[in-house]
Amino acid sequence: MIHEFKVQNFLSIKEEQVLSFEATTDETLQDIYIVKKGKINLLKMGVIFGANASGKTNLIKSIEFLRDFTLSDKADKDRGTGHTSFAFDNNFREGNGLFDLSFFVDQLRFRYTVELNNVFVVKEQLVYYPGSQPAMIFSRLHNETKDIAEVEFGSTMKLKTTEKSIIETNTLINMSVIAAFSKLNIDFPLLKAATSFFKNHLTPLIKPGTSLRKFTIDRLEKSAQTKQFLLDLLNNADISIDDMKVEKTPITTEAKEKLLRMLPLNEADAAKFLADDKVLSKNLIFYHKLSEKGSIGLSIDAESMGTNRLFDLGGLLFEAISSKSVLLIDELENSLHPDLLIHFINTFLVNANEAQLIFTTHDINILSEQDNLRKDIIWFTQKSAEGATELYSMADFNHRKELSFLNAYKAGKFGAKPKLGSIYLKN
Repeated sequence: MIHEFKVQNFLSIKEEQVLSFEATTDETLQDIYIVKKGKINLLKMGVIFGANASGKTNLIKSIEFLRDFTLSDKADKDRGTGHTSFAFDNNFREGNGLFDLSFFVDQLRFRYTVELNNVFVVKEQLVYYPGSQPAMIFSRLHNETKDIAEVEFGSTMKLKTTEKSIIETNTLINMSVIAAFSKLNIDFPLLKAATSFFKNHLTPLIKPGTSLRKFTIDRLEKSAQTKQFLLDLLNNADISIDDMKVEKTPITTEAKEKLLRMLPLNEADAAKFLADDKVLSKNLIFYHKLSEKGSIGLSIDAESMGTNRLFDLGGLLFEAISSKSVLLIDELENSLHPDLLIHFINTFLVNANEAQLIFTTHDINILSEQDNLRKDIIWFTQKSAEGATELYSMADFNHRKELSFLNAYKAGKFGAKPKLGSIYLKN
């Protein structure tokens, strides 16, 4: 679970912005929203509101960038880090990006920090907290004279000298120590646990156009538990379905030819593909309940966009809850009715144990559900006069719980609203 995330100088983010999941002293719905990690109470959810182009997406993109960077094994040191600086200020455009992530693996807290530009990593460090004070796992600096990474390990890390040397040698200037370690056969439990968090418990960003169909169908076929979860999710959302089955049929020659236009196959492999009669297509069929006539099967392609979206997200939701993952979703409300959106959120909150859901949204109807909300899960983004993203929490405002969150937002008390001009256009 994420404890706190800090980012500076990345895309539209200029000065350091902090997204914290440490709960305030508010006692509202603690059993639903809070997971205890020692003396720290962590929130399961973060909701980010803001006008278009205010930087909502860039904020969660920065978490995804950190995930991708830590896991990316660079082929050579000339490929760069992939970092993009804030463009509207010369000092920042030529400066370094800073990322700082505090997270928990079970009950053990880690903190990972990295400073980098688009060419090489300047600094990188991973610590853990065996007690109240941090202990170093590794620290890495860039040697400008030699143009190499120099890695130092904590005094309590039980590694052989040769193992330390191998990790350092494999750490190119544009990649993380974590990525270097991932490809090596070295027993290093603490670094393995931190690596597993980035790889297995922090999901890639789900965008409105991200295709999840294959992901969900694959899990539906492999797991009866996943199938039952999806059936429950859809039926509880008033989408009456008796069953769902995956039908497999041979792909037609015409369909194969269309696929070949997108596949980089040579002439011999293309001919083999066309002649293979075992190439199958998958089609998901929903069987709808009918009061007197039993069930009627419909292809998922004949279902509504909302049903499609809920099904696709359902596989991801089950996976996140089961594996205690951090789920990042941009514009969660896409194709979902406002009531269905609330249903999805509440399903996550009630069923998740140590998973987290972080999402952006334009659906301010969520704020009308204030009896089921905590102020500290709600965040806002707006742009400064310099075009930089500023992030802040509703918990920073002295707004009484009994007063409407939605009306206060509409009245502009929290900011984070578009500033609209005239509806009359010139010429």
